[in-house]
Amino acid sequence: MVKVVSDFYKIEEAAIYDKTRRKEIVRARQIIMYILREEFNVSYPLIGQKLGGKDHTTVIHSYDKVKNDLKKDSTLAQEVGQLIAMFK
Repeated sequence: MVKVVSDFYKIEEAAIYDKTRRKEIVRARQIIMYILREEFNVSYPLIGQKLGGKDHTTVIHSYDKVKNDLKKDSTLAQEVGQLIAMFK
């Protein structure tokens, strides 16, 4: 999952787990959190644990942010759709 998304956005896989707040990495991390919750119904605490020890409230915020952004950003919706299709 992380490898596919990091390859898609052309960022290092290890960066997803880092504490960095670089915009492109944060966005990819948030998308991973969204897909794990939406498509695979993984719990918020488990997602946070697997992605660098993030708190479950961070995961909830990320999920909600992507969900709201999908309504406004057609490019993001296309990207997330492509990523989800890669996992099916």
